[in-house]
Amino acid sequence: MRYLTDSHTMKAVDNCSIHEFGIPSVVLMERAALGVSAFLRKHAEHNNKKTGIKVVCVCGSGNNGADGLAAARQLNEDGIDVHVVFAGTSEGTDEYRLQKSIVGNLGIDCVEYDGNIDFSEYDYIIDAIFGIGLSRAVEGRYAQVIEAINKARENPDTKIIAVDIASGISADNGQIMGIAVKADYTITFGYNKTGIMFYPGASYSGSVKVINAGFVTEDILHKKVKCFGSIFTYDDEDVGRLLVRKPDSNKGTYGRTLIIAGSKNMGGAAILSASAAYRSGTGLVKVLTHEINKTALLCRMPECLISTYQDNMPLAAELKADFEWAKSIAVGPGLSMNVAAAEITRCVLERDDKVRILDADALNIIAGEHIDYKGSREGQIIITPHIMEMSRLTGKTVADIKEHMIESAKEYAIQHSCICILKDARTVVTDGQKVYINCTGNDGMSTGGCGDVLTGLIAGMTAMGLDAFEAACLSVYVHGKAGDYAASGKGRAGMTAADVSEAIAYVLKR
Repeated sequence: MRYLTDSHTMKAVDNCSIHEFGIPSVVLMERAALGVSAFLRKHAEHNNKKTGIKVVCVCGSGNNGADGLAAARQLNEDGIDVHVVFAGTSEGTDEYRLQKSIVGNLGIDCVEYDGNIDFSEYDYIIDAIFGIGLSRAVEGRYAQVIEAINKARENPDTKIIAVDIASGISADNGQIMGIAVKADYTITFGYNKTGIMFYPGASYSGSVKVINAGFVTEDILHKKVKCFGSIFTYDDEDVGRLLVRKPDSNKGTYGRTLIIAGSKNMGGAAILSASAAYRSGTGLVKVLTHEINKTALLCRMPECLISTYQDNMPLAAELKADFEWAKSIAVGPGLSMNVAAAEITRCVLERDDKVRILDADALNIIAGEHIDYKGSREGQIIITPHIMEMSRLTGKTVADIKEHMIESAKEYAIQHSCICILKDARTVVTDGQKVYINCTGNDGMSTGGCGDVLTGLIAGMTAMGLDAFEAACLSVYVHGKAGDYAASGKGRAGMTAADVSEAIAYVLKR
């Protein structure tokens, strides 16, 4: 597990380190700058640019600019030809004035930006204009500087290194504040930022490296900074930590899940979900589907138990036995929005003693019929909307949801006492308090059926007894890793949802 921070949390971490534990801000600044200068030197050496390189540090007048000035001084100490361009016009912070004075005393070449500097003449541009505190659109002189920096990208030999975050990106949601530096590399301090994770900020950040800038330790931050640790992401170690097999087990050990999926002409959704559920490691999977899909399921998924229904058949009584059998219930993939599908969805919502996963058409039925629901401690609910489905559920615009992914998901999770998996290029999972941001997956997964695979994964992992929130986070992580594995073999354009489902086994094996 790796913790992430937004601008407010990172400022709290900074203040805790400085004011409660007495670590001088200039010490933190020196550590941060050392991370930037060391990265630049290592990159130059790796690319056989050990001598004769030219570096320009473009500095604003805040603490981000002070970090850039400190990095310029350190590079100058190593004999590197480094220049400083001042983008800011104000007097700046105390730290900025201190660093500016030192740079001036050392005789490092410093100039004010006048609109005539060709940044493409440099091997490296260090972007230290704005840090994580940017709260309004970039305009005027600052916009001109950023435009000039981005123009330098026309020279393929010029590399741009952003200090903490590329200037112009919101550190909270990754939105571009009018204009932003398009960096090749970002050296960020302490913890990765949510604004670097989310798009479009992610595409402006280049390759991201997180360095230790000397803040107080995480155990202290958990005690002292209320908001610290509420936003996080997973890595491969979390898979092994959460998915544990027992040598003296049987199929009953790993749970039973019921997947309700597949209407007429949509049987593939049931197959994809069931396949992913079994590959998660669960013991038994039963599929409730339209009778027309039975033969296809038997041929493709002989491991599955199968129940069927007809369009005109009353379902409530028949569903009761299947619900009793299952430990978790997933409903929605390829279900359609007819009368039978609506009855099934209502029955699932009424069953408040099981973990229930609501996906696709189940969500469309809830939105279309304005069904109110709430999860409970005994019967938790996990929903898996993509952006358009979330728009139908909430009445918010797609643009508003994309700009406020965390807030939109948390608000809905709180209102309905559920776990919300809001799917996009960066998927957000939240129970209304904790927030997981997924960093796996790729655009090859923008293809029909991938959502059905995710639903099956969640159903399987919850059936195995994992905590519902952890199962939701882990399923999203493994789903993305499987997508990355599939893309490595088939290519992003040619991969299919079935490839993703198959790749789950390889991901878990590794």
